[in-house]
Amino acid sequence: MEPKLAMLTIVEFFYDFVISTLMGLFGLHLITKKGGLLAAKFLGLSFIAICIRIVLAYFITGGRLIQYPHTFMLVSPIQFLAGPVGFLFVYFMLYPKRKFRVWQAVLFLPFVLHTAELMPFYFGPVEDKINEINLMLRYKSLVDFPGTVTFFSPKVLTFIKVVLSTFYVLASFVLVILYILKNRISLKFNRFLLNWMLSYTSLGLLSMVFIIAYVMGIIGFNNLQFSYADLLMHLAAFVNLGVVLSRPALLDHHTFKILVERLDQEHRQPDPNEDAEKLKKYEEYAKRLEEFFAKEMPFLDPDLTLEKTAKQIGITTKELSRTTSYIYELGYPDFVNSWRINYIVDKRTSHTEWREYSQDMLAELSGFGSRQSFHNAVNRLHGTTPASFFSERASNR
Repeated sequence: MEPKLAMLTIVEFFYDFVISTLMGLFGLHLITKKGGLLAAKFLGLSFIAICIRIVLAYFITGGRLIQYPHTFMLVSPIQFLAGPVGFLFVYFMLYPKRKFRVWQAVLFLPFVLHTAELMPFYFGPVEDKINEINLMLRYKSLVDFPGTVTFFSPKVLTFIKVVLSTFYVLASFVLVILYILKNRISLKFNRFLLNWMLSYTSLGLLSMVFIIAYVMGIIGFNNLQFSYADLLMHLAAFVNLGVVLSRPALLDHHTFKILVERLDQEHRQPDPNEDAEKLKKYEEYAKRLEEFFAKEMPFLDPDLTLEKTAKQIGITTKELSRTTSYIYELGYPDFVNSWRINYIVDKRTSHTEWREYSQDMLAELSGFGSRQSFHNAVNRLHGTTPASFFSERASNR
């Protein structure tokens, strides 16, 4: 007798197809972006991992598993992948200048070994998969049934996954807390990023509480049918998705790099007498500077200078130079050029005629003054030519 398939609810459809698609697209974009930071790569990998888990969960629930036996056990190795990927995402967000080390590669050993042991099952007869599925359905549990596929029983294997996942989530949370305690000045001027990391790791801990409660049978998740409670297992992933949706500029390599490298206390060069109160001024100057640029658009003047801008916002040239360097990790000329480039991007998005303008015309209308200055600025800030830069932006819309 064929199992009765469950009807998709609106929430289930949104979760299984809309959210998973967004995460998959974001993940592919971040991973394939040339020259991206390691933090961006691991964020992208975490998006792809959760996308795969959501899609495969669709086939496990609602009576669909017996119809798609080849999907059985595919998600199991991903559960070993999520922990180290999440931890390394946090690690390289906090320490972007550090290189990938051998000890970090070792973290992926359980994922590799588990994938290897499942290969005979994946490529084996479909009858073996159906027999294993029927055994699992008889016990009505993805955890507590006498599986025959892996070296460890499903129950022991689940215990190992939970222990490792808890370790990585705890390690990530401790890493963030220690960083904040050690770099209190950084906290004052990087609240968005550090609050992101704190929310991500805190909700990761909360998710582990629900997962442990489920494994122990305290909470009755129905793992053979979709349940709203299942969403609680992915709270941390939803934080990352929400951050990217609220600030899509993070998908741009240059913007992501500026944000993350502001945290880099190991390589940032402070003023000799720098202190928290002095740094507080730079944040105020940055606010004043952004308001001036947004309202008056002085960057459209090709003769705009450091002196003119400093005079307009009422600070010294040294203070202005220090503000763009510390707050944006950019020299003053690059800061101005970034506004000019963004101005062109906005105009090309909202006015179709701007997409037909030559580079000479774009340079003139945006304050660069010359085509060569325009080309040099795009190459320095984005590592490509204006034509390639705008072509990529157009394809991402």
